[in-house]
Amino acid sequence: MQPPLAENEPSPTAINTPRGTRYLTQVLARAENDLVAKGKNSREELLSLYKRFLKIEGHRLRLRHHAGGGGREICRLRVDLLDVVLRHIYEYAIDAEKPEGVRMFPLSIVAVGGYGRGELNPFSDVDIMFLRGKGKEPTYLNAVIEQVLYLLWDVGFRVGHATRTIQEALTHANSDMISKTSMLEARYVAGDRDLCKKFKADFITTCVVPFREQFLQWRFENQKDRHAKFGGSVFMQEPNIKNGCGGLRDYHNLLWVSYFKDGIRSTAELVARKIIPESDRRELDRAYDFLLRVRTELHYFADRALDSLTLHLQGQIAKKLRYPQKTLIERSEAFMRDYYQHTRAIYRTSEFVLDKFLGLEAAQKAPKLLTLFQKKQARPERFDGFYVKDGKIFFEDRSVFNEDPFRLMRVFQAAQQRQLDLSVELQQLIRRRVRLVDRTFQYARAARGTFFAILSRKGQVGRILRLMHENDFLGRYIPEFGALTCLVQHEFFHRYTADEHTLVCIEKLDQLIDTNEEKFRNYQALFQQLEDPFVLYLALLLHDTGKANPKRNHAETGAVNGARVAKRLQLSPDRRKQLVFLIDNHMLLSEVAQRRNIEEEATIATFASMVKNQENLDALMLLTLADGQGTSDQSWSDWKETLVWRVYHSTKSYLADGHTFFEQRKTEREELRVAVTRKLARDYREEIAALFQFMPERYFQACDAPEIVGHLRLFRNLFEKLDDAAEDPSEPVVKWIARPEQGHSEVWICTWDRHDLLSRIAASFAVAQVNILSADIFTRQDNLVLDIFRVCDTQFGAVTHPNDIARIQKTLNQCLQDSSYDFKPLLAKAKKIRLRNLVTEVEFPTRIVVSNDTSPACTVVEIRCPDRLALLHDLLAAFSKLDITIVTSRISTEKGAAFDSFYVTDEEGAKIESDTAIARLTKALSKAILEDAA
Repeated sequence: MQPPLAENEPSPTAINTPRGTRYLTQVLARAENDLVAKGKNSREELLSLYKRFLKIEGHRLRLRHHAGGGGREICRLRVDLLDVVLRHIYEYAIDAEKPEGVRMFPLSIVAVGGYGRGELNPFSDVDIMFLRGKGKEPTYLNAVIEQVLYLLWDVGFRVGHATRTIQEALTHANSDMISKTSMLEARYVAGDRDLCKKFKADFITTCVVPFREQFLQWRFENQKDRHAKFGGSVFMQEPNIKNGCGGLRDYHNLLWVSYFKDGIRSTAELVARKIIPESDRRELDRAYDFLLRVRTELHYFADRALDSLTLHLQGQIAKKLRYPQKTLIERSEAFMRDYYQHTRAIYRTSEFVLDKFLGLEAAQKAPKLLTLFQKKQARPERFDGFYVKDGKIFFEDRSVFNEDPFRLMRVFQAAQQRQLDLSVELQQLIRRRVRLVDRTFQYARAARGTFFAILSRKGQVGRILRLMHENDFLGRYIPEFGALTCLVQHEFFHRYTADEHTLVCIEKLDQLIDTNEEKFRNYQALFQQLEDPFVLYLALLLHDTGKANPKRNHAETGAVNGARVAKRLQLSPDRRKQLVFLIDNHMLLSEVAQRRNIEEEATIATFASMVKNQENLDALMLLTLADGQGTSDQSWSDWKETLVWRVYHSTKSYLADGHTFFEQRKTEREELRVAVTRKLARDYREEIAALFQFMPERYFQACDAPEIVGHLRLFRNLFEKLDDAAEDPSEPVVKWIARPEQGHSEVWICTWDRHDLLSRIAASFAVAQVNILSADIFTRQDNLVLDIFRVCDTQFGAVTHPNDIARIQKTLNQCLQDSSYDFKPLLAKAKKIRLRNLVTEVEFPTRIVVSNDTSPACTVVEIRCPDRLALLHDLLAAFSKLDITIVTSRISTEKGAAFDSFYVTDEEGAKIESDTAIARLTKALSKAILEDAA
């Protein structure tokens, strides 16, 4: 352990750059002119002076930042500025509160935390500790401390503070690791200098030396937990600058650990001790400076402390940092590429150093006799220029790859086959030798054969591809994938960058091989029977490569990339066809399941004609699962899964025998009728016959026997109400089913059909502040309607409170009883109460597509737009005004975005085919979407 810090030395993580001497001299000169406290100045006058001084100097700092000042430089100067103000405030407090002629009781103001290490962004908290001497404190001491704090608060600083003796501070530090870390940054600011010096010396001997191993272990665990909390990846779509992987806290943690482990106070000392090379130090310090600069800009832009780089902010920050690209998206992508590359540099170096220190700790803890025995007995496995030690692969000589470049591929295969990791030294060497992966390497049979083998081991591919990517090898060998590196995705549901999303997808597929989760059993069976996993893994690796070219459809561009890779890897014609098919159609199964009328036989027939065979269908099913799960944790819901499996089973039957498929549907319907009949009393026979006669075919594909039994009972309730003269026949019969585990409630509404029915129901939900997640609309030929809505409250939970349900049904009854019922006042009132958590920060694009090719009998209208209160009501009202009949619909709302598909006809039951009618419909829907935009 190194000796205690000298008084003029920085704390372990202090910014080791020049202190801006010339600028500080100018600040001090202005301080002498503006801030020197004279007896004639009242507190109000001084407060006014302090505020004016900080405003002027703060403005100068802001101009310096916008002129290109470095992140460290601006943070350091802000600390210097605060030091000046705090010293003058302290002097004023002493003059104001301490009696004349009385010796000042020992008191020191010590900066801790970020302020202590010299790192203050515009709205960072200011953490200080009032360190007081031993003995009975005089009455004026608290008044001095209060005066300092009140003046700091009054001039606008957010101050965290504590008042302690040296012993109290040391005791507290040893009882709380976070406080110990903060005090590790302690720096003298004002007051008794000797008191602060003694505290720092005692801190080393009392809080550092005896707790070295305990602190190191806690910091390792703390970093692990923090990474998990903030996404577990450098490549989050909306990263946290401070706490995310590779963020500022990783840099701090690196130096805190280095100091406790070996007394290292700076990255320069890491180089001097030969822990990291000079090139890594430069990369590390550039990255840290970049992050501080970004955080400063983020604080300025938001006018508050903020650490999350949301999609909405990324383009704005890029513009403020003067990225030269022409469009907002291009600037954002360039900025975020820089961000991810810098955070990856911090993450890599941090993990490397921590891994090295952790290995040293384990070695130091091992008994010496055991270590000597192991050295004598252990014979490390050696192969192909490498050897294995402690579960990791090391190189025997630094020229190992120069002698044979194809070892770059084979070493990853060895890691896969032997279930080993690569040592940090080997990973560093790989990154320095990836230049050997040239065009000859990419086309070489030796590399190709090893790559085939790696991608053919079910359940073991994701870890190796991630290792390849983390060491810059994968993008060199497959440059089409390399173009995705650090590429931010301006798509609504994605949680990660394009490269990270791809790797997560492959890891999700791997997990199927030995999953114990019941809901994945069917996927597992498909994966286990898959004969050639290579094509599926390669398709997943390439499925989003088209996103590197935003000017074209990414699936089509990805398919072109797939054909190029297939040619380079010399795939067989069958493999090449399947690869291109999977990439080109990787969203097809999900889109058909969620946006199409999958109960319509034509939908399944068209989809089957595109899939062509069972092998493609199985692979597409697995790819759809992996892609959905790899997008975000919330994107793959039980409801989606049910729809996808329904399409899969129908298509499987159709591919086996198209004629049998249609016959099978008739058989299934008859079996369903028998099952329903068995569950109900004999007096339901006529009602069952009517239901099976008048309900549309898709109803029987969408509902099972228990659900149909429930619907029949609901229809009977409606019939009884119609027969009862005392009851109002216009009132619907409603059943609520809470599904809290799925975050919504189902609402069954049974009534007779009438004009504007759907829009009135939607308005009733909107008025009650209830959000419609999805809807299934079934209209019988005898003019009865069964509508099934899935709804949630403002907190995305099931609607269960009796008062809420009663209010909704009351509104619904009123609007259906009175055809002239005016919703506008109630909707206007409801819209003023904005549901903030249903409004996304992302500028989600609106798209309206009208197609007459999707369905043989209907025009299909697809709408994708930001969700808002009463959106569905406004869309349905627009259809109604144009006398357009909605035959069926797919209503879906996710993360504040609406994805709705309507199968419609004109008032005569025909398709809407004239250009004029389509243009009128599109205009009306656009107006309805924008109605609440203001």
